[in-house]
Amino acid sequence: MEKLGITTINDLIYTDILFWNVSQSKYQNIIVMVDTGAKTTTFSDSTLSRLGYLTNSKPITVRTGGGDLTASEVKIPKLKVGNIELNDIIAHSNGFLDNYKIDGILGMNVLRLFNFSVDFDENVVTLKRRI
Repeated sequence: MEKLGITTINDLIYTDILFWNVSQSKYQNIIVMVDTGAKTTTFSDSTLSRLGYLTNSKPITVRTGGGDLTASEVKIPKLKVGNIELNDIIAHSNGFLDNYKIDGILGMNVLRLFNFSVDFDENVVTLKRRI
């Protein structure tokens, strides 16, 4: 079981995860928004570029609550949520997130790997890896 510290701003939940930097072959801390309404985990183009990822794959159209966006698909070899390492995560990359002060959105393709709860009094998300 993992407990992640969270910050809430305007009822949105933010936390840190460790993201594999392919150009430096090490983990790097990034800030993500936890979004149970997002089907797929998404990272900003600038974050992926900074961490050595190529984001020039064939564009795809992604439906969001705010409308359709153009994105690229990217395979993340590894990332850590707390001390739990996840491998070969398919995510989206888009420039839309570059307008915000976050590196990405942790969506349901990652969150569904866990049973999780949010404790707003203690400012933590508790995660338990599903079998």
